Amino acid sequence: MKKKSIITKFLMAQLLFWSVFSLILNTIPVSSQTVTRTSGSFSLKSSAVSFSNATVISDGFNGVYWNDDDSWNPAVAVDSSNIVHALWYGSTDGPWGTDLEIIYANYAITTGWSNVTIISDGFGGVYWNDGASTHPAVAVDSNNTVHVVWEDFTDGPWGTGIDSEIMYAKFTTATGWSNATVISDGYSGVYWNDAGSYKPAVAVDSSNIVHVVWHDYTDGPWGTDIEIMYASYTIATGWSNATVISDGFGGVYWNVDHSAVPAVAIDSNNAVHVVWEDYTDGPWGTDIEIMYVKHTTATGWSNATVISDGFGGVYWNDYSSINAAIAINSTNGIHVVWDDETNGAWGIDREIMYAVYTTGWSNATLLSDGQNSIYWNDDDSSNPEIVVDGNNVIHVVWEDQTDDGWGTDSEIMYTEFTTTMGWSLPLVISDGYGGDYWNDGASAAPNIATGTIAVHVVWFDYTNGPWGTDVEIMHTSIVGEINGNYIIRIERSRNLVLNFPINYPCNFIFRIKNLKFYRTFYLNYFFVT
Repeated sequence: MKKKSIITKFLMAQLLFWSVFSLILNTIPVSSQTVTRTSGSFSLKSSAVSFSNATVISDGFNGVYWNDDDSWNPAVAVDSSNIVHALWYGSTDGPWGTDLEIIYANYAITTGWSNVTIISDGFGGVYWNDGASTHPAVAVDSNNTVHVVWEDFTDGPWGTGIDSEIMYAKFTTATGWSNATVISDGYSGVYWNDAGSYKPAVAVDSSNIVHVVWHDYTDGPWGTDIEIMYASYTIATGWSNATVISDGFGGVYWNVDHSAVPAVAIDSNNAVHVVWEDYTDGPWGTDIEIMYVKHTTATGWSNATVISDGFGGVYWNDYSSINAAIAINSTNGIHVVWDDETNGAWGIDREIMYAVYTTGWSNATLLSDGQNSIYWNDDDSSNPEIVVDGNNVIHVVWEDQTDDGWGTDSEIMYTEFTTTMGWSLPLVISDGYGGDYWNDGASAAPNIATGTIAVHVVWFDYTNGPWGTDVEIMHTSIVGEINGNYIIRIERSRNLVLNFPINYPCNFIFRIKNLKFYRTFYLNYFFVT
C-alpha cells in the first residue's frame, strides 16, 4: 500500500531540562500509527499508547505502610465491571503465621485500590494453612466470580513435605472468599498424587467451567518425568480427577522428559488450549521447546505438538524456548509468546518470540528486538505475558535487562500488534513516566489483563520508597486513546517517521508541556507519497 510519511524534527536550543511534547493525532486509531527513529541514539520513549505512573498496590493503603516483607509473582484479571483483581504471594507475618500466603487487592475507578486481604488462610477466623502458599493465578467468569489457584505446601490427608498441592478459592460478592480446597489430589477421597504439584494456570469458559493446569512430579504409566496435569470444575459435578495431558496420547507414552510451566486459554467454542516448555528430545533437537495441546468435547485431548521449531520442516531453533504464555482472539486465532535463547541476528541474548495459529502454526517471530532491522536490545528479555483485547489488539509484556535512559535495572517492556500496522516498538512502562526515571530497582515477572477501558499490568519491584526496602507489587494501566485523541509523547530532540494509509483523515496538534525555561523550537515537516 502507498503510504505518506511526515518527518517532524525538534531542535532544542537549551538543554537545562527536557520538555515533554504531545503530538495528538485526531481520528487516527492507535492501530494505524507507527513511529520509527531515524537519527540519533535509539530510544523507546516514542509510543502510540499512554501508560500511568507505576503504583505500589501491596502496601500503603490510606498512607499506612504495614507490609514490611517481600511480595512476589503477581497475577491479574479484570471483570466485566472493569474491576481489577490482583493477587501475589507475600512473606509478611500476621495472625496467619510466618508462612507465605496468597494476598489479594482490587481496584475500582470510584474507590481506587483496596487494602490487601489474605485469601489462602483464615477462613472463618481459623488459621489452618501453615505451609507456604505461592505462585497464584486468577481468572474471572461471566458472573464476575473470581477464581484463584496456587501451589501450597501445607500438610494434610493429601500428603506431607515436598508433596505440594494445587489449592483453589473463589470470591463472590454475595459470599466473599471461600475456604481453600485441594484440587490436585483426593478425587473421590483417593489420595494418589504423592509428589509435588507446581505452577498452576487457570481459565474459565463461556459456560463458567473452570479449567486448571499445572506441572506435576507424580510418577505413573507416563514414567518418572514431570508432566502437565489438568482438572476442571463444574457446578453440577465439582472438581474432576487430575489427568495427564502432556503424554499418553492414544495410549503411547512417548514424552520421556520434563514438561513444565503450563499456560491455558479458552476459545469461543470452549476448546481448551494449553502450552508449556518441554525437555523431550526429537527431530527438533535436544533443546527445550514449546509444546501445545487442545481439548474439545468431541475429540478429547490432542497429541502434543512442538510449535517453537520446525516450521516448514526446518529445525532452526537450536536453543531453549521457555516460559510460554497464550491468548486467543475473537476469531479463535491462537497467539503464543515465550522467551528464547536461540542466537541470531539479534545477538546471543535471550529474546521474546511469538507464533500464531490460524490455519496452521506460523514460524517464530522476534518481538523484543530487530524492529526495522535495528538490533538495539542487547540483554536478556524474559517472562513474557500476552492478552488480546476486545478489538483483537495483541498486548505483550516482559521483563528486560537492556540498559538505557531508565538505568541499568531491569524494566517491564510492552509491545502491541494490530493487523493494520503490525508490531509496535517496545516501550518501557515500569519507569520514565513524565520523563522521570525514579524506578531504580529491578522490575520483574509481569502479568497482564485487559478490560474494556484499559490494559492492566502488574509486576514485583525492588525499588525502595516510603513502603520500605522490601519487594512490592506495582501496577500500571495502558490506554491507546484519550478523549478521542491518540498521543505520541516526544521527550527528546529527534526525527520521527509516522506511517499511515494514504488519504487517511487526520489532524495534527502539537502541544508543549512542562516548559520551565525559555528555549527555541524548530518544526520542519514534509510529505512523502
